Amino acid sequence: MTSHSKIALVIILSAMSGCLLWYSICTYKISGEKKPVGFGGLSAHFFPQAEVLNGNSKYFALDPTKAAEDYRKAILAEPSLIDAWIGLVRVQIASGNRRQASKTLGIIAPTLDSISTWKWKELVFAYELRNGPYFEKCFNYILSWLPDRMDDACWLASRFWGGWDGVAPHVFPRNYTVFLGELINWRQPDAAISLFKIMEEGPVTWKGTEKLRLCDFLISNNRLKEAKVVWRLREKGHASLIYDGGFEKAPLNTAFGWRFVSNPDFIVERTDTDPHSGKWCLHVHFKGTSNIGCDLAYQLVPVSPGASYTLYFAQKSKNLTTDRGVFLQVTAYNKGGLDATGKELLGSSPWREEKIEFTVPAGCEAIVVHVRRDESLKFDSRISGDYWLDSVRMRATGNGR
Repeated sequence: MTSHSKIALVIILSAMSGCLLWYSICTYKISGEKKPVGFGGLSAHFFPQAEVLNGNSKYFALDPTKAAEDYRKAILAEPSLIDAWIGLVRVQIASGNRRQASKTLGIIAPTLDSISTWKWKELVFAYELRNGPYFEKCFNYILSWLPDRMDDACWLASRFWGGWDGVAPHVFPRNYTVFLGELINWRQPDAAISLFKIMEEGPVTWKGTEKLRLCDFLISNNRLKEAKVVWRLREKGHASLIYDGGFEKAPLNTAFGWRFVSNPDFIVERTDTDPHSGKWCLHVHFKGTSNIGCDLAYQLVPVSPGASYTLYFAQKSKNLTTDRGVFLQVTAYNKGGLDATGKELLGSSPWREEKIEFTVPAGCEAIVVHVRRDESLKFDSRISGDYWLDSVRMRATGNGR
């Protein structure tokens, strides 16, 4: 073997021995075994993340003291290693050393101020440490930027501030609408009403459907008085008793707007063919496949308890079969004491103006105007044909309350 070959072999063997040395260091570090003197500090310097992994394993092995040692080694080797700081705060809380945990968290808080990666853990730490200002800041950050964590954060906030009503004062104005949506999701009408009052006092930009969603939520929870307030504000105080009685707009299918029923045996739609007034009217087409007995469309209407009203409308039909036709009905919402019906339309009829007079029961805040057909008891009961409705309006004829 030539001298050049020997030199090359020595270089190769030296490189291999160096690789084996570092591999042994990594192996010792990751496995968590006891290292020879001097190797631990060297390994921590070059592999601080391995110390974090060791700390995690010892934490889950219920050994917070040794876990803290590993986290500190990682921090000394790499002060910017946030996972090590987070781990250290966690074991300090677990060990009951809350004062030191607060100090440790305070060191890294400025660095994490606008970083989302650890924000949920920060929120949990603030909860454990009962740090109100820090919890408030993290909570609002999550509302602004972390939609996947909103549900959990809101639930935790309700526990932190002693209930859902206690959360609203800590929500930043930019997050009002987001938190309102969370209150609706968590079915908290009282807190939603409280937040709505706060929102109305300040300059808050509402999105198109948010007031509708709140209004419908309050209706579904039988908070009709509050729902009426939200509805009037949405309509800017200019709403007529019947919303869009000429069907000039698409149905809202929510709140105090028209709701069209979906059914495979009939079609409910707006049409611009031969309306009674305006450009549009309601059209129902029956396919002749079923003995229908249900609402075809309906609208909840806010009213004054004890007041008297007259409902005006125009309707027409074409080739409506069977002995049961289509009619309008007025009932009290979620309350008995009112059942007024109009003339049932059968066969074919041109546009005809009709009216229904009624008095609202005491304590009733809303009525329902139904467009419906009842089941026929005849053998030939499958209804087919067409029905149209237009020019629906309502006028108060007597004061309530």
